[in-house]
Amino acid sequence: MTRHLVTCLAIIALSFISPTPAAAADVARSSAVYDTVDAVEIGAGSPSLIVVTGIISGQSAPTELIYSIINSSNSSIDGPARCDRLALLAMAKPGKFQFALNFIAQGTFENMFSCKLIARTP
Repeated sequence: MTRHLVTCLAIIALSFISPTPAAAADVARSSAVYDTVDAVEIGAGSPSLIVVTGIISGQSAPTELIYSIINSSNSSIDGPARCDRLALLAMAKPGKFQFALNFIAQGTFENMFSCKLIARTP
């Protein structure tokens, strides 16, 4: 009885300290090229994170993934904000561009990405 009570209390306690809600986006583990971008969010818990919702090339349903955008320490460019602008351009002109997030390196706790906008051939 005591063991069951301790297990239940542990599960309840862990449910309150979960770092992300159950409905949160998945963390990206590889490069992705989006045919369409439906939504983009910067700073989902960290200023270096970008959340992209859209249809990845070759898929038919939209997905929502979190990317950690790499910032060069010797650059004044804000990587996540620049990726945000590229994603917004892809969102504003569907079919004209593809939005790509390229895997760069694996950090201690997360994968790092860079982004680019690709003009589609007519």
